[in-house]
Amino acid sequence: MTKIIKKVLLCPPDYFQVRYQINPWMRPGSVDQAKAKEQWLTLLNLFRSLGVKAETVKPQPDLPDMVFSADQALIKGEKAILANFRFRQRRKEGKIYRQWLENNGFRIFSLPVFSYFEGGDALEADNKIILGYGFRTRPQVASLINNLLKVPVITLKLVNPRFYHLDTCLFIVNQKTAFYYPPAFDKNSKTKLACLFTNLIPLPKNEASALAANSLITDHQAIVPQKSPFLTKNLKKFGYRVHQLDISQFLKAGGGIHCLAIATHNQLSN
Repeated sequence: MTKIIKKVLLCPPDYFQVRYQINPWMRPGSVDQAKAKEQWLTLLNLFRSLGVKAETVKPQPDLPDMVFSADQALIKGEKAILANFRFRQRRKEGKIYRQWLENNGFRIFSLPVFSYFEGGDALEADNKIILGYGFRTRPQVASLINNLLKVPVITLKLVNPRFYHLDTCLFIVNQKTAFYYPPAFDKNSKTKLACLFTNLIPLPKNEASALAANSLITDHQAIVPQKSPFLTKNLKKFGYRVHQLDISQFLKAGGGIHCLAIATHNQLSN
């Protein structure tokens, strides 16, 4: 089965800047906002050229990380489980995204106050949710997601603070194939991954450090960051057309391609 992204939701980077430090990547004041806008528009236009409907939410001046829309929720079908951000700096973002999701017909679910959860820690594979925990998400969230979505939830423990979300160190290509960065996971989690994917491919350190795992697949197209030759070569070998984008400004906040867009409508095709 091939996943086709039909719709995505993004937030323009009008107010994107590194103003605080909540992960090891962040250095306040380091972003070139003009370049960030250019890089974001390139991604937006690429989505549209691939036939993906790209919608936007209005950015807010006091919420610089709002641009990372994938962190906001776990969406499956018409259900949306909202993020419960660990850090206070990001908590106000949720209200804006909640309103957009409600206005667009999603059934909204909120988690208990101290059940921290962020969308970047939840990936779907073969009708399972793979949930990363350790930095931004608590492991007990797995049972809550299972109860709400009625699908199996597999938990993986993250142990490297530079890879604080699951989508920074695991890139799922299809039901059998995934790329990952082994030092980001504990031993038990690496064993789980080997059971989940028959073709589990380690990323080299230099590409993992450029957030190569924070990539996107739609149909037979792959959107990956620049400076990821190993990933690009393998994806081409698997039959994907690869689009390499410069996301250098967003890396300064610890974000990549996958972080910048949340899929709101997917379709499966043979």
